[in-house]
Amino acid sequence: MPIHVAIADDHSTVRLGMKYIVQEWMPESVVHFAEDIPKLLGLLGDEPIHIVVLDINIPGGNNFHVIKMIRDIRTDAKILVFSAYEEQRYALRYLDIGANGYLQKNCEDDEIKEALDTVFRGKKYLSASLRDQLVQNRMNRGAGLTGNPIDRLTDRELEVCQLLITGKGVSEIANALFIHTSTVGTYKNKIYQKLDVRNLKELIDAFNDHNDATQM
Repeated sequence: MPIHVAIADDHSTVRLGMKYIVQEWMPESVVHFAEDIPKLLGLLGDEPIHIVVLDINIPGGNNFHVIKMIRDIRTDAKILVFSAYEEQRYALRYLDIGANGYLQKNCEDDEIKEALDTVFRGKKYLSASLRDQLVQNRMNRGAGLTGNPIDRLTDRELEVCQLLITGKGVSEIANALFIHTSTVGTYKNKIYQKLDVRNLKELIDAFNDHNDATQM
């Protein structure tokens, strides 16, 4: 039986490039495309999908909750997140909620093939650089990825924070995440408290500064 791989990304060039890599990795694979979450969920219901290569920031989904949406339809599918979001900040969060692996979009083709092979065999995949960083951080500071205040945000707070710094208003965020505007306001207040900021400009500066510090 051939391996069925769903590539969920809203950019056609990414989908085509990933198809080429997937078929190099497994020539007998069957590749399916989804440009948004509704199309992906339909594929999962209609096809025997074994691996989902997922950009979580595509239309119709809301980041962390996309993993649960996939699991509700096909519990046995392997999920490889393939995202522009920085690995140090997001990879462990996605693995904790059910993804099988995490890759940044600037990785090499060979790493993608290694990640596909790893998750297909039922193991978790993180890049070698992140694994090394985790070991080093544990040796230096004990458990935990970093001492960065952004890491103290919950998954939902981080989602709201991402939308705030892209200029989305409270109503837009509420619609995107399917929550009430008052709930967005509560998350916003918690984010400001945890990052010790008073307004959107300070939030953007703090988020950028702390991201830069993570990669030093």
